[in-house]
Amino acid sequence: MAARSLLSVLLLVACVLLEPQNARALTLSARLIHRFSEEAKALRISRSGEDPKDLGRWPQKNSMDYHHLLASTDFQKQKMKLSSSRHFQFLFPSEGSNTVSFGNDFGWLHYTWIDIGTPNVSFLVALDTGSDLFWVPCDCIQCAPLSASYYSTLDRDLNEYSPSGSNTSKHVSCSHELCESGTNCKSPKQSCPYTVDYYTENTSSSGLLVEDILHFAAGGDDRPNTSIEAPVIIGCGMKQSGGYLDGIAPDGLLGLGLGEISVPTFLAKAGLTKNSFSMCFDEDDSGRLFFGDQGPATQQSTSFLPSNGNYETYIVGVEACCIGNSCLKQTSFKALVDSGTSFTFLPEAVYDKISEEFDRRVNATITNYAGSPWKYCYNTSSQDLPKVPSVTFMFVANNSFVVHDPVFPINGNQGVVGFCLAIQPTDGDIGTIGQNFMTGYRTVFDRENLKLGWSRSNCQDFSDAKSMPLTPSKGTPPNPMPTNEQQSTPGGFAPAVAGRAPSKPSAASSRLVSPQFCSLRLLPLLLVLFPILLVI
Repeated sequence: MAARSLLSVLLLVACVLLEPQNARALTLSARLIHRFSEEAKALRISRSGEDPKDLGRWPQKNSMDYHHLLASTDFQKQKMKLSSSRHFQFLFPSEGSNTVSFGNDFGWLHYTWIDIGTPNVSFLVALDTGSDLFWVPCDCIQCAPLSASYYSTLDRDLNEYSPSGSNTSKHVSCSHELCESGTNCKSPKQSCPYTVDYYTENTSSSGLLVEDILHFAAGGDDRPNTSIEAPVIIGCGMKQSGGYLDGIAPDGLLGLGLGEISVPTFLAKAGLTKNSFSMCFDEDDSGRLFFGDQGPATQQSTSFLPSNGNYETYIVGVEACCIGNSCLKQTSFKALVDSGTSFTFLPEAVYDKISEEFDRRVNATITNYAGSPWKYCYNTSSQDLPKVPSVTFMFVANNSFVVHDPVFPINGNQGVVGFCLAIQPTDGDIGTIGQNFMTGYRTVFDRENLKLGWSRSNCQDFSDAKSMPLTPSKGTPPNPMPTNEQQSTPGGFAPAVAGRAPSKPSAASSRLVSPQFCSLRLLPLLLVLFPILLVI
Protein backbone atom coordinates (compact mmCIF):
# COMPACT_ATOMS: atom_id res chain seq x y z
CA MET A 1 0.00 0.00 0.00
CA ALA A 2 2.85 2.39 0.90
CA ALA A 3 4.63 1.61 -2.39
CA ARG A 4 1.43 2.24 -4.34
CA SER A 5 0.95 5.60 -2.61
CA LEU A 6 4.55 6.60 -3.36
CA LEU A 7 4.09 5.67 -7.02
CA SER A 8 0.92 7.80 -7.18
CA VAL A 9 2.81 10.78 -5.77
CA LEU A 10 5.65 10.35 -8.26
CA LEU A 11 3.20 10.13 -11.16
CA LEU A 12 1.44 13.27 -9.97
CA VAL A 13 4.74 15.16 -9.77
CA ALA A 14 5.64 13.91 -13.25
CA CYS A 15 2.34 15.13 -14.67
CA VAL A 16 2.88 18.59 -13.20
CA LEU A 17 6.46 18.83 -14.38
CA LEU A 18 5.68 17.52 -17.84
CA GLU A 19 3.31 20.33 -18.74
CA PRO A 20 3.90 21.52 -22.34
CA GLN A 21 6.16 24.35 -21.16
CA ASN A 22 8.36 21.88 -19.25
CA ALA A 23 8.26 18.92 -21.60
CA ARG A 24 11.46 19.78 -23.47
CA ALA A 25 13.41 20.58 -20.34
CA LEU A 26 12.72 17.43 -18.31
CA THR A 27 12.92 13.70 -18.89
CA LEU A 28 12.10 11.17 -16.17
CA SER A 29 13.50 7.66 -16.30
CA ALA A 30 13.84 4.61 -14.07
CA ARG A 31 16.23 1.70 -14.31
CA LEU A 32 14.64 -1.76 -14.04
CA ILE A 33 16.45 -4.65 -12.35
CA HIS A 34 15.38 -8.26 -12.80
CA ARG A 35 14.71 -9.97 -9.49
CA PHE A 36 17.07 -12.86 -10.31
CA SER A 37 19.92 -10.69 -11.62
CA GLU A 38 23.32 -10.55 -9.93
CA GLU A 39 22.65 -6.89 -9.14
CA ALA A 40 19.43 -7.82 -7.30
CA LYS A 41 21.33 -10.52 -5.43
CA ALA A 42 23.98 -8.04 -4.31
CA LEU A 43 21.31 -5.54 -3.26
CA ARG A 44 19.53 -8.14 -1.13
CA ILE A 45 22.76 -9.14 0.59
CA SER A 46 23.66 -5.52 1.35
CA ARG A 47 20.22 -4.78 2.81
CA SER A 48 19.69 -7.92 4.91
CA GLY A 49 23.27 -8.68 5.86
CA GLU A 50 22.71 -12.32 4.93
CA ASP A 51 25.49 -14.64 3.94
CA PRO A 52 25.23 -15.37 0.16
CA LYS A 53 25.25 -19.07 1.04
CA ASP A 54 22.00 -18.61 2.99
CA LEU A 55 20.03 -17.21 0.06
CA GLY A 56 19.06 -20.67 -1.11
CA ARG A 57 18.57 -21.20 -4.82
CA TRP A 58 19.68 -18.26 -6.95
CA PRO A 59 19.07 -19.64 -10.45
CA GLN A 60 21.40 -19.21 -13.39
CA LYS A 61 19.76 -17.19 -16.15
CA ASN A 62 17.85 -19.28 -18.74
CA SER A 63 18.43 -22.49 -16.78
CA MET A 64 15.48 -24.85 -16.14
CA ASP A 65 15.53 -23.81 -12.48
CA TYR A 66 15.29 -20.17 -13.55
CA HIS A 67 12.19 -20.75 -15.68
CA HIS A 68 10.65 -23.01 -13.03
CA LEU A 69 10.85 -20.30 -10.36
CA LEU A 70 9.38 -17.68 -12.70
CA ALA A 71 6.51 -20.01 -13.58
CA SER A 72 5.88 -20.82 -9.91
CA THR A 73 5.32 -17.13 -9.19
CA ASP A 74 2.96 -16.86 -12.15
CA PHE A 75 0.97 -19.87 -10.95
CA GLN A 76 0.67 -18.34 -7.48
CA LYS A 77 -0.64 -15.09 -8.97
CA GLN A 78 -3.18 -17.02 -11.01
CA LYS A 79 -4.37 -18.83 -7.88
CA MET A 80 -4.87 -15.51 -6.14
CA LYS A 81 -6.86 -14.19 -9.08
CA LEU A 82 -8.96 -17.35 -9.15
CA SER A 83 -9.62 -17.19 -5.42
CA SER A 84 -10.68 -13.58 -5.85
CA SER A 85 -12.97 -14.46 -8.75
CA ARG A 86 -14.71 -17.12 -6.65
CA HIS A 87 -15.89 -14.41 -4.26
CA PHE A 88 -15.54 -16.53 -1.15
CA GLN A 89 -17.58 -14.56 1.32
CA PHE A 90 -16.60 -16.51 4.41
CA LEU A 91 -13.57 -18.39 5.64
CA PHE A 92 -13.59 -20.42 8.85
CA PRO A 93 -11.46 -23.08 10.59
CA SER A 94 -11.60 -26.45 8.82
CA GLU A 95 -12.98 -28.00 12.03
CA GLY A 96 -16.04 -25.75 11.74
CA SER A 97 -17.13 -22.20 12.53
CA ASN A 98 -18.29 -23.10 16.05
CA THR A 99 -16.95 -21.36 19.14
CA VAL A 100 -17.70 -22.28 22.72
CA SER A 101 -17.13 -21.14 26.29
CA PHE A 102 -16.00 -24.01 28.53
CA GLY A 103 -16.87 -22.24 31.74
CA ASN A 104 -14.71 -22.43 34.84
CA ASP A 105 -12.02 -24.70 33.42
CA PHE A 106 -10.91 -22.25 30.74
CA GLY A 107 -11.49 -18.79 32.16
CA TRP A 108 -14.87 -18.19 30.49
CA LEU A 109 -13.42 -17.10 27.17
CA HIS A 110 -14.68 -18.40 23.82
CA TYR A 111 -12.60 -21.04 22.05
CA THR A 112 -12.46 -22.72 18.67
CA TRP A 113 -10.55 -25.67 17.18
CA ILE A 114 -8.00 -24.82 14.51
CA ASP A 115 -5.62 -27.09 12.58
CA ILE A 116 -1.94 -26.29 12.06
CA GLY A 117 0.80 -27.82 9.91
CA THR A 118 1.32 -30.96 7.81
CA PRO A 119 0.12 -33.41 8.93
CA ASN A 120 -2.47 -31.18 10.54
CA VAL A 121 -2.74 -31.07 14.34
CA SER A 122 -5.78 -29.58 16.15
CA PHE A 123 -5.53 -26.92 18.82
CA LEU A 124 -8.24 -25.50 21.07
CA VAL A 125 -7.43 -21.77 21.03
CA ALA A 126 -8.95 -18.80 22.83
CA LEU A 127 -10.26 -15.92 20.70
CA ASP A 128 -8.76 -12.54 21.54
CA THR A 129 -9.43 -9.31 19.65
CA GLY A 130 -7.22 -7.42 22.09
CA SER A 131 -3.90 -8.89 20.88
CA ASP A 132 -2.24 -9.80 17.58
CA LEU A 133 -0.06 -12.90 17.79
CA PHE A 134 -1.40 -16.44 17.34
CA TRP A 135 0.61 -18.74 19.62
CA VAL A 136 0.29 -22.34 20.74
CA PRO A 137 2.21 -24.47 23.28
CA CYS A 138 5.30 -25.65 21.46
CA ASP A 139 8.45 -27.59 22.42
CA CYS A 140 7.39 -26.74 25.95
CA ILE A 141 9.71 -25.57 28.69
CA GLN A 142 6.90 -24.16 30.84
CA CYS A 143 3.35 -24.73 29.58
CA ALA A 144 -0.07 -25.42 31.06
CA PRO A 145 -1.15 -29.05 31.58
CA LEU A 146 -2.45 -30.57 28.32
CA SER A 147 -3.92 -33.78 29.73
CA ALA A 148 -7.71 -34.11 29.59
CA SER A 149 -7.65 -35.46 33.14
CA TYR A 150 -6.72 -31.98 34.34
CA TYR A 151 -9.94 -30.44 32.96
CA SER A 152 -13.47 -31.55 33.73
CA THR A 153 -14.86 -30.50 30.32
CA LEU A 154 -12.50 -32.36 27.96
CA ASP A 155 -12.68 -35.95 26.75
CA ARG A 156 -9.34 -35.83 24.89
CA ASP A 157 -5.86 -34.49 25.52
CA LEU A 158 -4.81 -31.14 24.12
CA ASN A 159 -1.89 -30.98 21.68
CA GLU A 160 1.60 -29.51 21.72
CA TYR A 161 3.03 -28.12 18.49
CA SER A 162 6.52 -28.93 17.25
CA PRO A 163 7.92 -27.30 14.10
CA SER A 164 10.10 -30.36 13.45
CA GLY A 165 6.95 -32.48 13.23
CA SER A 166 5.39 -30.39 10.43
CA ASN A 167 6.55 -30.73 6.83
CA THR A 168 5.33 -27.19 6.07
CA SER A 169 6.95 -25.32 8.97
CA LYS A 170 9.58 -22.72 8.11
CA HIS A 171 12.21 -20.88 10.07
CA VAL A 172 11.52 -17.15 10.69
CA SER A 173 14.81 -15.29 10.96
CA CYS A 174 15.65 -12.14 12.88
CA SER A 175 15.89 -10.28 9.55
CA HIS A 176 12.20 -10.88 8.85
CA GLU A 177 10.16 -7.67 8.65
CA LEU A 178 7.74 -8.94 11.33
CA CYS A 179 10.46 -9.82 13.82
CA GLU A 180 10.10 -7.12 16.47
CA SER A 181 13.04 -8.49 18.47
CA GLY A 182 15.38 -8.46 15.47
CA THR A 183 17.56 -5.68 16.88
CA ASN A 184 18.39 -7.85 19.89
CA CYS A 185 19.53 -10.83 17.81
CA LYS A 186 23.19 -11.74 17.54
CA SER A 187 22.87 -12.45 13.81
CA PRO A 188 20.16 -11.80 11.17
CA LYS A 189 19.79 -15.51 10.41
CA GLN A 190 19.05 -16.41 14.04
CA SER A 191 15.51 -17.63 14.82
CA CYS A 192 13.30 -14.70 15.76
CA PRO A 193 12.36 -14.70 19.47
CA TYR A 194 9.13 -13.18 20.78
CA THR A 195 7.69 -12.19 24.14
CA VAL A 196 4.15 -10.91 24.59
CA ASP A 197 2.94 -9.50 27.91
CA TYR A 198 -0.79 -9.44 28.62
CA TYR A 199 -3.05 -7.26 30.76
CA THR A 200 -3.32 -9.70 33.66
CA GLU A 201 -0.30 -9.22 35.89
CA ASN A 202 2.68 -11.53 35.27
CA THR A 203 0.89 -13.24 32.36
CA SER A 204 2.97 -13.72 29.21
CA SER A 205 3.96 -16.04 26.38
CA SER A 206 7.46 -16.33 24.90
CA GLY A 207 9.27 -18.50 22.39
CA LEU A 208 10.20 -18.36 18.71
CA LEU A 209 8.29 -17.26 15.61
CA VAL A 210 7.61 -19.97 13.01
CA GLU A 211 5.81 -19.96 9.67
CA ASP A 212 3.33 -22.76 8.96
CA ILE A 213 -0.05 -23.28 7.36
CA LEU A 214 -3.49 -23.04 8.93
CA HIS A 215 -6.32 -25.15 7.56
CA PHE A 216 -9.56 -23.37 6.67
CA ALA A 217 -12.74 -24.04 4.77
CA ALA A 218 -14.26 -21.49 2.40
CA GLY A 219 -17.86 -21.24 1.31
CA GLY A 220 -20.51 -18.88 0.07
CA ASP A 221 -23.10 -18.27 -2.63
CA ASP A 222 -24.43 -21.84 -2.25
CA ARG A 223 -21.11 -23.35 -3.33
CA PRO A 224 -19.74 -26.47 -1.63
CA ASN A 225 -17.15 -25.76 1.03
CA THR A 226 -13.57 -25.71 -0.25
CA SER A 227 -10.42 -26.51 1.72
CA ILE A 228 -7.92 -23.66 2.01
CA GLU A 229 -4.35 -23.75 3.32
CA ALA A 230 -3.07 -20.36 4.46
CA PRO A 231 0.56 -19.67 5.42
CA VAL A 232 0.83 -17.55 8.59
CA ILE A 233 3.41 -16.75 11.25
CA ILE A 234 2.67 -18.28 14.64
CA GLY A 235 4.33 -18.16 18.02
CA CYS A 236 6.01 -21.38 19.10
CA GLY A 237 5.11 -20.79 22.75
CA MET A 238 7.83 -22.51 24.74
CA LYS A 239 7.22 -20.67 27.99
CA GLN A 240 3.99 -19.30 29.43
CA SER A 241 3.40 -17.57 32.77
CA GLY A 242 0.62 -16.30 35.01
CA GLY A 243 -2.94 -17.02 33.90
CA TYR A 244 -1.73 -19.13 30.99
CA LEU A 245 -0.50 -21.73 33.48
CA ASP A 246 -3.74 -21.67 35.49
CA GLY A 247 -6.32 -22.68 32.89
CA ILE A 248 -6.65 -19.66 30.60
CA ALA A 249 -5.89 -20.64 26.99
CA PRO A 250 -3.85 -23.76 27.84
CA ASP A 251 -3.75 -24.78 24.17
CA GLY A 252 -3.02 -21.38 22.67
CA LEU A 253 -4.40 -17.92 21.92
CA LEU A 254 -5.66 -16.70 18.53
CA GLY A 255 -4.83 -12.99 18.37
CA LEU A 256 -7.28 -11.20 16.08
CA GLY A 257 -6.03 -7.62 16.44
CA LEU A 258 -5.10 -5.05 13.82
CA GLY A 259 -1.38 -5.87 13.78
CA GLU A 260 0.54 -7.08 10.74
CA ILE A 261 1.23 -10.42 12.42
CA SER A 262 -2.42 -11.29 13.16
CA VAL A 263 -4.19 -14.09 11.26
CA PRO A 264 -6.85 -11.78 9.68
CA THR A 265 -4.02 -9.68 8.20
CA PHE A 266 -2.34 -12.72 6.63
CA LEU A 267 -5.63 -13.97 5.14
CA ALA A 268 -6.49 -10.60 3.62
CA LYS A 269 -3.00 -9.97 2.21
CA ALA A 270 -3.02 -13.42 0.59
CA GLY A 271 -6.25 -12.47 -1.22
CA LEU A 272 -8.13 -15.33 0.45
CA THR A 273 -10.83 -13.22 2.06
CA LYS A 274 -11.96 -9.67 2.71
CA ASN A 275 -10.13 -7.83 5.47
CA SER A 276 -12.88 -8.34 8.02
CA PHE A 277 -14.21 -10.97 10.41
CA SER A 278 -17.17 -11.53 12.70
CA MET A 279 -17.73 -13.13 16.07
CA CYS A 280 -21.10 -14.13 17.45
CA PHE A 281 -21.65 -15.26 21.05
CA ASP A 282 -25.00 -16.81 21.99
CA GLU A 283 -26.68 -17.03 25.40
CA ASP A 284 -25.98 -20.78 25.61
CA ASP A 285 -22.19 -20.21 25.51
CA SER A 286 -21.90 -21.27 21.87
CA GLY A 287 -20.92 -19.03 18.99
CA ARG A 288 -19.53 -18.57 15.47
CA LEU A 289 -16.34 -17.20 13.90
CA PHE A 290 -16.15 -16.12 10.24
CA PHE A 291 -13.29 -14.45 8.39
CA GLY A 292 -14.33 -12.20 5.50
CA ASP A 293 -17.72 -11.37 7.02
CA GLN A 294 -18.57 -7.67 6.72
CA GLY A 295 -22.03 -8.12 8.20
CA PRO A 296 -25.54 -7.55 6.85
CA ALA A 297 -26.55 -4.29 5.22
CA THR A 298 -28.96 -3.64 8.10
CA GLN A 299 -26.32 -3.66 10.84
CA GLN A 300 -25.40 -0.60 12.87
CA SER A 301 -21.80 0.57 12.93
CA THR A 302 -19.26 3.04 14.24
CA SER A 303 -15.72 3.92 13.19
CA PHE A 304 -12.61 2.75 15.02
CA LEU A 305 -10.52 5.51 16.56
CA PRO A 306 -6.77 5.95 16.07
CA SER A 307 -4.28 5.93 18.94
CA ASN A 308 -1.45 8.43 18.51
CA GLY A 309 -2.39 8.70 14.85
CA ASN A 310 -2.31 4.93 14.22
CA TYR A 311 -5.00 2.27 14.18
CA GLU A 312 -3.52 -0.28 16.55
CA THR A 313 -6.51 -1.68 18.46
CA TYR A 314 -10.29 -1.85 18.13
CA ILE A 315 -11.13 1.36 20.02
CA VAL A 316 -14.51 3.05 19.60
CA GLY A 317 -15.95 6.29 20.94
CA VAL A 318 -19.13 6.11 23.03
CA GLU A 319 -21.03 9.41 22.84
CA ALA A 320 -23.38 8.76 25.76
CA CYS A 321 -24.75 6.00 28.01
CA CYS A 322 -28.40 5.33 28.75
CA ILE A 323 -30.18 3.34 31.46
CA GLY A 324 -33.56 2.30 30.13
CA ASN A 325 -34.90 5.36 28.30
CA SER A 326 -32.83 7.83 30.29
CA CYS A 327 -29.61 9.02 28.65
CA LEU A 328 -27.08 10.46 31.09
CA LYS A 329 -24.99 13.59 30.66
CA GLN A 330 -21.20 13.49 30.69
CA THR A 331 -21.00 9.75 30.06
CA SER A 332 -18.90 9.74 26.90
CA PHE A 333 -15.75 7.60 26.85
CA LYS A 334 -13.47 5.53 24.63
CA ALA A 335 -13.55 1.74 24.83
CA LEU A 336 -11.53 -1.20 23.58
CA VAL A 337 -13.77 -3.93 22.12
CA ASP A 338 -12.09 -7.04 23.50
CA SER A 339 -13.34 -10.62 23.29
CA GLY A 340 -10.43 -11.60 25.54
CA THR A 341 -12.00 -9.85 28.56
CA SER A 342 -14.91 -11.54 30.32
CA PHE A 343 -16.63 -8.45 31.75
CA THR A 344 -17.19 -4.83 30.74
CA PHE A 345 -15.15 -2.07 32.39
CA LEU A 346 -15.97 1.65 32.35
CA PRO A 347 -13.98 4.72 33.43
CA GLU A 348 -14.80 5.35 37.08
CA ALA A 349 -16.73 8.61 36.58
CA VAL A 350 -18.93 7.01 33.90
CA TYR A 351 -19.34 3.85 35.98
CA ASP A 352 -20.61 5.87 38.95
CA LYS A 353 -23.30 7.63 36.89
CA ILE A 354 -24.49 4.43 35.20
CA SER A 355 -24.54 2.25 38.31
CA GLU A 356 -26.33 4.88 40.41
CA GLU A 357 -29.04 5.34 37.75
CA PHE A 358 -29.35 1.54 37.38
CA ASP A 359 -29.74 1.20 41.15
CA ARG A 360 -32.41 3.91 41.17
CA ARG A 361 -34.44 2.12 38.50
CA VAL A 362 -34.13 -1.53 39.49
CA ASN A 363 -36.98 -2.95 41.57
CA ALA A 364 -35.00 -5.10 44.01
CA THR A 365 -33.25 -4.87 47.36
CA ILE A 366 -29.53 -4.15 47.22
CA THR A 367 -27.29 -6.52 49.15
CA ASN A 368 -23.63 -7.30 49.79
CA TYR A 369 -21.86 -10.64 49.37
CA ALA A 370 -18.83 -11.20 51.54
CA GLY A 371 -15.65 -11.19 49.50
CA SER A 372 -17.37 -9.98 46.33
CA PRO A 373 -15.98 -7.00 44.38
CA TRP A 374 -19.42 -6.30 42.89
CA LYS A 375 -20.94 -3.20 44.48
CA TYR A 376 -24.41 -3.36 42.93
CA CYS A 377 -25.91 -6.76 43.79
CA TYR A 378 -29.53 -7.51 44.62
CA ASN A 379 -31.68 -10.16 46.27
CA THR A 380 -34.49 -11.86 44.41
CA SER A 381 -37.36 -13.80 45.94
CA SER A 382 -38.20 -15.87 42.86
CA GLN A 383 -36.32 -18.31 40.65
CA ASP A 384 -36.68 -15.87 37.75
CA LEU A 385 -34.72 -12.67 37.58
CA PRO A 386 -36.86 -9.52 37.80
CA LYS A 387 -37.08 -7.16 34.86
CA VAL A 388 -34.04 -4.90 34.86
CA PRO A 389 -33.35 -1.74 32.84
CA SER A 390 -31.20 -2.06 29.74
CA VAL A 391 -27.82 -0.39 29.29
CA THR A 392 -27.30 1.40 25.96
CA PHE A 393 -24.14 2.82 24.45
CA MET A 394 -24.86 5.62 21.98
CA PHE A 395 -22.52 6.28 19.05
CA VAL A 396 -22.35 8.91 16.32
CA ALA A 397 -25.24 9.10 13.82
CA ASN A 398 -27.59 7.86 16.57
CA ASN A 399 -26.31 4.28 16.37
CA SER A 400 -27.04 2.38 19.57
CA PHE A 401 -25.62 -0.75 21.18
CA VAL A 402 -28.27 -2.09 23.56
CA VAL A 403 -27.51 -4.60 26.31
CA HIS A 404 -30.91 -5.89 27.35
CA ASP A 405 -29.65 -8.04 30.21
CA PRO A 406 -26.65 -6.25 31.80
CA VAL A 407 -26.62 -8.49 34.89
CA PHE A 408 -25.57 -11.99 35.86
CA PRO A 409 -27.41 -14.30 38.30
CA ILE A 410 -26.11 -15.60 41.60
CA ASN A 411 -26.98 -19.20 42.32
CA GLY A 412 -27.37 -20.70 45.76
CA ASN A 413 -28.42 -24.14 46.98
CA GLN A 414 -32.04 -23.41 46.06
CA GLY A 415 -31.34 -21.91 42.65
CA VAL A 416 -31.16 -18.21 41.79
CA VAL A 417 -30.88 -16.07 44.94
CA GLY A 418 -29.79 -12.76 43.44
CA PHE A 419 -28.04 -10.89 40.63
CA CYS A 420 -25.34 -8.24 40.10
CA LEU A 421 -24.74 -5.48 37.58
CA ALA A 422 -22.04 -6.97 35.32
CA ILE A 423 -19.92 -3.83 35.01
CA GLN A 424 -16.79 -2.83 36.89
CA PRO A 425 -14.93 0.50 37.17
CA THR A 426 -11.40 0.94 35.84
CA ASP A 427 -8.70 3.56 36.20
CA GLY A 428 -8.00 5.90 33.31
CA ASP A 429 -10.27 7.12 30.53
CA ILE A 430 -10.26 3.96 28.38
CA GLY A 431 -12.94 1.36 29.11
CA THR A 432 -13.45 -2.14 27.73
CA ILE A 433 -16.54 -3.61 26.11
CA GLY A 434 -16.04 -7.23 27.10
CA GLN A 435 -17.37 -10.55 25.98
CA ASN A 436 -20.42 -10.40 28.27
CA PHE A 437 -21.83 -7.33 26.47
CA MET A 438 -21.06 -8.83 23.05
CA THR A 439 -23.33 -11.79 23.79
CA GLY A 440 -26.43 -11.87 21.58
CA TYR A 441 -24.74 -9.88 18.82
CA ARG A 442 -23.04 -10.69 15.56
CA THR A 443 -20.10 -8.34 16.01
CA VAL A 444 -18.17 -7.42 12.87
CA PHE A 445 -14.59 -6.14 12.94
CA ASP A 446 -14.40 -4.51 9.51
CA ARG A 447 -10.70 -3.78 9.21
CA GLU A 448 -11.00 -2.80 5.56
CA ASN A 449 -13.29 0.13 6.36
CA LEU A 450 -12.05 0.55 9.97
CA LYS A 451 -15.53 0.08 11.42
CA LEU A 452 -17.21 -1.97 14.12
CA GLY A 453 -20.58 -3.40 13.07
CA TRP A 454 -23.23 -5.15 15.14
CA SER A 455 -26.64 -6.75 14.71
CA ARG A 456 -28.80 -8.87 17.02
CA SER A 457 -28.35 -12.58 16.34
CA ASN A 458 -28.77 -16.02 17.89
CA CYS A 459 -25.63 -17.06 15.96
CA GLN A 460 -27.58 -19.64 13.96
CA ASP A 461 -30.26 -17.94 11.88
CA PHE A 462 -28.30 -15.17 10.16
CA SER A 463 -30.22 -12.78 7.95
CA ASP A 464 -27.88 -13.74 5.10
CA ALA A 465 -27.64 -17.42 6.10
CA LYS A 466 -28.11 -18.53 2.49
CA SER A 467 -24.50 -17.59 1.79
CA MET A 468 -23.12 -18.27 5.28
CA PRO A 469 -21.77 -21.83 5.76
CA LEU A 470 -22.64 -23.16 9.21
CA THR A 471 -21.07 -26.61 8.95
CA PRO A 472 -17.48 -27.85 8.60
CA SER A 473 -16.05 -29.19 5.36
CA LYS A 474 -17.19 -32.62 4.22
CA GLY A 475 -15.02 -35.38 5.55
CA THR A 476 -13.76 -33.27 8.45
CA PRO A 477 -15.42 -34.46 11.66
CA PRO A 478 -15.64 -31.62 14.16
CA ASN A 479 -13.80 -31.91 17.44
CA PRO A 480 -16.02 -32.49 20.47
CA MET A 481 -17.48 -29.50 22.26
CA PRO A 482 -18.73 -29.71 25.85
CA THR A 483 -22.40 -30.06 26.64
CA ASN A 484 -24.24 -27.32 28.52
CA GLU A 485 -24.15 -29.54 31.59
CA GLN A 486 -20.38 -29.88 31.32
CA GLN A 487 -20.04 -26.13 30.99
CA SER A 488 -22.00 -25.60 34.20
CA THR A 489 -19.37 -26.95 36.54
CA PRO A 490 -19.80 -25.21 39.92
CA GLY A 491 -16.88 -23.27 41.30
CA GLY A 492 -15.18 -20.02 40.48
CA PHE A 493 -12.43 -18.96 38.16
CA ALA A 494 -10.86 -15.63 37.40
CA PRO A 495 -12.13 -14.43 34.02
CA ALA A 496 -9.41 -14.23 31.44
CA VAL A 497 -7.82 -10.98 30.52
CA ALA A 498 -5.92 -11.35 27.29
CA GLY A 499 -5.11 -8.35 25.17
CA ARG A 500 -1.53 -7.26 24.72
CA ALA A 501 -0.23 -5.08 27.54
CA PRO A 502 1.85 -1.91 27.24
CA SER A 503 5.62 -2.16 27.48
CA LYS A 504 5.49 -1.13 31.14
CA PRO A 505 4.24 -3.89 33.46
CA SER A 506 0.74 -3.55 34.84
CA ALA A 507 0.33 -2.67 38.47
CA ALA A 508 -2.69 -4.91 38.59
CA SER A 509 -4.27 -5.70 41.92
CA SER A 510 -6.44 -8.71 42.51
CA ARG A 511 -9.43 -9.32 44.72
CA LEU A 512 -11.10 -12.69 44.91
CA VAL A 513 -14.78 -13.48 45.17
CA SER A 514 -15.95 -16.14 47.56
CA PRO A 515 -16.23 -19.41 45.60
CA GLN A 516 -19.66 -20.17 47.07
CA PHE A 517 -21.17 -17.63 44.69
CA CYS A 518 -21.14 -19.04 41.17
CA SER A 519 -23.27 -18.56 38.09
CA LEU A 520 -24.27 -21.82 36.48
CA ARG A 521 -25.54 -20.08 33.35
CA LEU A 522 -23.34 -17.20 32.30
CA LEU A 523 -20.43 -15.91 34.35
CA PRO A 524 -18.21 -16.82 37.29
CA LEU A 525 -18.00 -14.62 40.37
CA LEU A 526 -14.33 -15.16 40.98
CA LEU A 527 -12.77 -12.04 39.50
CA VAL A 528 -9.29 -10.66 39.19
CA LEU A 529 -9.68 -6.89 39.11
CA PHE A 530 -7.19 -5.12 36.92
CA PRO A 531 -6.76 -1.74 35.24
CA ILE A 532 -7.37 -1.91 31.51
CA LEU A 533 -4.56 0.03 29.90
CA LEU A 534 -4.45 1.52 26.43
CA VAL A 535 -2.06 -0.28 24.09
CA ILE A 536 0.46 2.31 22.97
